[in-house]
Amino acid sequence: MTAKVERLINLTVALLETRRPLTLAEIRREVAGYGHDDPESARRMFERDKNDLRQLGVPIETRPVDPLGPDVGYLIEPDAYALQPVELSAEQIAALSIAVQLTGEEAARPGLAKVATRAPDPAAVPIPPARIDVGADALDGVADAVVERRSVRFGYRTASGEASTRTVDPYGVIQRRGAWYLVGRDHDRDAVRAFRIDRLTTAPAVASEPHAFTTPADLDLAAHVAGPVGQTVAAVVAFAPGVAWEVAARRGVSQGTRADGWVVARFDEVDPQRFLPWVLAFGADAEVVGPPDLRAEARTRLRDVWEANR
Repeated sequence: MTAKVERLINLTVALLETRRPLTLAEIRREVAGYGHDDPESARRMFERDKNDLRQLGVPIETRPVDPLGPDVGYLIEPDAYALQPVELSAEQIAALSIAVQLTGEEAARPGLAKVATRAPDPAAVPIPPARIDVGADALDGVADAVVERRSVRFGYRTASGEASTRTVDPYGVIQRRGAWYLVGRDHDRDAVRAFRIDRLTTAPAVASEPHAFTTPADLDLAAHVAGPVGQTVAAVVAFAPGVAWEVAARRGVSQGTRADGWVVARFDEVDPQRFLPWVLAFGADAEVVGPPDLRAEARTRLRDVWEANR
């Protein structure tokens, strides 16, 4: 983590915890990273950091310290920055289950079990634990570049296996369905693109000086990683005998039993992006039979996990 990122975190925490606006003098005295000998240099540093945090969506407010005085201070209202209560579907809980299993975080299991009891459908996770590298170093490097507004260059492999080198102005990072994405302007395509960070094949290298670009004010990160809206398919999945009860729990329609004892079921009008994490959570106890595109996507996701874990 760079000194600037650490300083931004310190400032955010301080402004969240204060019950009254903090003046710049108090920030210099109390927040690590701002104790610069030159007051003017400290002021310029604070102004840059304040603007960077606001661009990242942190709601820093400027308020009078005294209604009758000229001094102003800064704070973050916790209600404006707090997350809203999260209601998870069975598919989302299954995605969490995959993460718990793949990372081997046993301490997370009690909390996951409590969340699962509130789901509309049960979610089983019969796959064995396996350690996976989620690219923490790459994520850290990309996050630094976002804050410093530096272009980055990295090797990248698409879901189809195509390898290339990309140069990108990193606008932001966002997590979607268990994966981190970098959203930014691809120099070669001169368009905003999303890149799954766990598909970077090299560490992101700095490719410009700081403040090399301006992040669009109307940028919606989520819009660039969202899947097709309203696209549904009829999925056919085979389940091992030990988990075949999930067919009824998930409102699947049984299509019979194979010679090996596996139950084959059809699920009508499912969203592939929400359905696949639930199926893949069964590991070796479930097999996507069709349609071909859904089966291919399942194989791609399993291959990504295998390559990251080998």
